[in-house]
Amino acid sequence: GLFWTIPIILLIMRHDIRLGVMGLVVTGGLISILAGPVQAILMVVNLGGMALAYGYCFKEKLSPMKALLLGTLITAVSTAATLVLSAFVANLPISQGILEMKMTIDQAFKTYENMGILDQILPQGVSAEQYKEQIFRMIDTLLPGAYITASMGVALVNYLIARKILRRLRYEIPDMPPFREWHLPWVIVWGVIGALGFLLAGNHFEHRLLVLIGQNILYIYYPLLLISGISVAVFYWKSYQPTPPIKALIIIGIIMFNHIIFILLLLIGLFDPLFDYRRFIRAGAEK
Repeated sequence: GLFWTIPIILLIMRHDIRLGVMGLVVTGGLISILAGPVQAILMVVNLGGMALAYGYCFKEKLSPMKALLLGTLITAVSTAATLVLSAFVANLPISQGILEMKMTIDQAFKTYENMGILDQILPQGVSAEQYKEQIFRMIDTLLPGAYITASMGVALVNYLIARKILRRLRYEIPDMPPFREWHLPWVIVWGVIGALGFLLAGNHFEHRLLVLIGQNILYIYYPLLLISGISVAVFYWKSYQPTPPIKALIIIGIIMFNHIIFILLLLIGLFDPLFDYRRFIRAGAEK
């Protein structure tokens, strides 16, 4: 996708968004000739919005964090739309991909069993069938969210590469803030509230689809909240500059209580857009 999203971004930078849309239409036509109309539709829906969004953000000199947030959100929506379209237009329902993945996992288990290493892989006290069923349930529940999360990672890579190319071409691009200053806008919290609403409604009405929607929205949010939480932690780490013994204790604590630390970072990432934990350090510095 990078090979044709960058030219769309350059068209918008040199001209305007309308020419970018025209370029997107032409690109879709070329893909249709080379790979077929179905592939063209899926490709344009999946990556076209991201190309236009980044082109607009670079053109208007929006801050990198706003550009990244807009690009990843549009990519998430586009990927969800692509999954739906693939079921109706390309006759490739996600259930088919899930079935193929399960068959691959089943074959892998048989291979491990033939090699005599299956017992070494299994968690203690769990049979092969139980472990396999756990993996299958996870796939059934979270695969759509995994697709969307992966596409958001692609959006991040596209942004960083496009930014580097535009700078080499002498375009003025706003500087990226240091990682410790990365801050999510407060409106991001509404997505988590919506996900919890789906979960509660699904459990109350015993509607599995609502539960799956809520679980997948939360799964998509996990990387964003984790990055936000780590950013706050790095900010405090840099501000206080702990001594080597304290650093060693913190690292040991992270290793020993990694699950608790993971949940704590998610919660910090969730509430930081509302409370801005960095302001306590900044207020003290101003005094």
